[in-house]
Amino acid sequence: MEGLKVDGRMKVKTLKANFKKAFGFSLRVYNTQNHFVDEELLLANVRQDDNTKTGACEINPEWTVDEFEKAFMEAFAIKVQVAVADDSALADNSAILVSGKTLKVDGRMKVKTLKEAFKELYGFTLRVYNSQNHFVDDDLLLANVRQDATADKSDEVYIDPTFTIDEFERAFMDHFGIKVQVAEADDSKLADNNIKLFWGAQ
Repeated sequence: MEGLKVDGRMKVKTLKANFKKAFGFSLRVYNTQNHFVDEELLLANVRQDDNTKTGACEINPEWTVDEFEKAFMEAFAIKVQVAVADDSALADNSAILVSGKTLKVDGRMKVKTLKEAFKELYGFTLRVYNSQNHFVDDDLLLANVRQDATADKSDEVYIDPTFTIDEFERAFMDHFGIKVQVAEADDSKLADNNIKLFWGAQ
């Protein structure tokens, strides 16, 4: 699987949109005066070092924020900073890029809400089953779907986007007592168990 590819012919607004879609974080891009740049500019016209004319970079989703910012400066001579999704504050430098796609799930969430959020973040379809191994009613709360009556009704979990599909399905059963399976985006077949969740959105 490939990371997010960036080159100097890309507009700033395209980079920011692609970055948000891929990693869930906002991206701030600066000029030499440390001001935000015009989003219509090509990256090649933003560079802070005239000797660097042909930058290119493949962003590894499992880089930390700090590693990404340094790699981007090295490749493009452009200062960037990673901010939280709503752009209200800078992200933690030690956070991995794809952690912006962490999904919080708890028993008060409806099945349809979970499925919609899962599809939006990871690009995969989620199948949710009842104790008879049939698809459940999408309007049910997860707390009312549990296949293990002893499971904690108030349980919540943060879905790690670096989980493989197999790890996610096992973790979901452990936390909620609910069988789920991850399918391709069009729900035509099950996804490969060894693929990491975040790759579905690439």
